[in-house]
Amino acid sequence: MKVKRFTAPTMAEALKQVKGTLGPDAVILETTEAAGQVTVTAAVDLEPPAATPGADPADGALVSEVRELMGIVRDLIDEQWRRQAPAGGQGIRRLHRALVAQGVDGVIAAALLRETAERLERGTRVDTALAGTLGTAPAAPASSVRLFFGPPGDGKTTTIAKLAAQARRAGRRVCLVGADTYRIGAAAELERYGQALGAEVRRAKDPVELGNALRDHGHADLVLVDTAGAGPAQQAELAELKALVEAAGAAAGRTLVMSAATGALAAANTFRAFAALAPDACIVTKADTAPGGAVVAQLWRERVPVSHVAAGRRIPDDLEAATPSRLARCVLAA
Repeated sequence: MKVKRFTAPTMAEALKQVKGTLGPDAVILETTEAAGQVTVTAAVDLEPPAATPGADPADGALVSEVRELMGIVRDLIDEQWRRQAPAGGQGIRRLHRALVAQGVDGVIAAALLRETAERLERGTRVDTALAGTLGTAPAAPASSVRLFFGPPGDGKTTTIAKLAAQARRAGRRVCLVGADTYRIGAAAELERYGQALGAEVRRAKDPVELGNALRDHGHADLVLVDTAGAGPAQQAELAELKALVEAAGAAAGRTLVMSAATGALAAANTFRAFAALAPDACIVTKADTAPGGAVVAQLWRERVPVSHVAAGRRIPDDLEAATPSRLARCVLAA
C-alpha cells in the first residue's frame, strides 16, 4: 500500500496531485487546512498485505481499514462488470472517480458506491441510480417560519432574498426578520431587499425580540429569519444562535446554509458545529463556483435533506429546488 500526503494552496490543486501521483483509484483518508494550505492524505493499494516485524498495531489497523474500503470499491466494480458488463462497471468507476476528485470522505464514498451499485440494473444510467440513492433522504418539512444559519459568507441573506422573491411571485405575504447583530450593514441590506420585494422587515437583536417578532408579524404567510454567520470554533456565537432557535420554538424550520465550495473536512466540522441546532434542511449555495459533491455526500450521510441549490446571485432566478437528479449532478460534476 502506498500512502502519501499532498499539500497545496487549494483543495482542487491537492486533489489534482493525488490523481496525478496515485491515480483514479486512490482513497482519500484525511484532509486538513492550516496556514492557508490544504493537506490531503491519500492511499492506493499497490501490493498484497504483508506482515512487518515490529510494526505499530495502530498502523496495521489503519492499513486494514483502508484496504477494506478499497476492497469494497473493487468488489462493486467487479460485480457490476459480471452482471452488466461493461456499462455497470463503467458507471461505478465514473462515480468513484468523481468522489475521489471532490475529496469525499472514504467511508461516505464507499457507502454511496455500495447503495448506488445496488440500484444499477441493466441499462440504468449511473446518474439515475445515484439520484435514487440521494433521493432516499427525508423531505424538508414545510414551515411558515424558518430560521437560516451557517458559516459567515456562505450566502444566507442573499438566499433568504431569493426565497422571499419566489414567495412574493407566488402571491404570498412575506416578513423578513434580521437577527444578525454582528455584520456591519446586515440590517440595511435586509431593509433594501424588503423594500424591493414589498415585504415587511423587522429586527431582533436578541431571543426576546425574536419571540416578539414571530408573535406579531403582520399575518405574513412566510417568515424568514436571517442570523449572524458562525464558524465551528465560534462557541459564543453558536450559543447565541441556539438561544434564537429555542426562542423561535419547535414549530419553526431550521435551515443550514453551506457553500458548495466547502471541502469534506470542513463540511463534517460545520455539520458537527450546527448539529445542536437540529437543522431539518440545508441549502447548498455558490454551486456556480464548485460542484458541491462533498457537501451533498456529507448531508446524505447525516440524513439532512437539501431543499435548494443556489448557483449565482440573481434574485430569484439562481435558486432551484434540490431534486435528486440535481444533487446527482453535483456529485458527478468533477
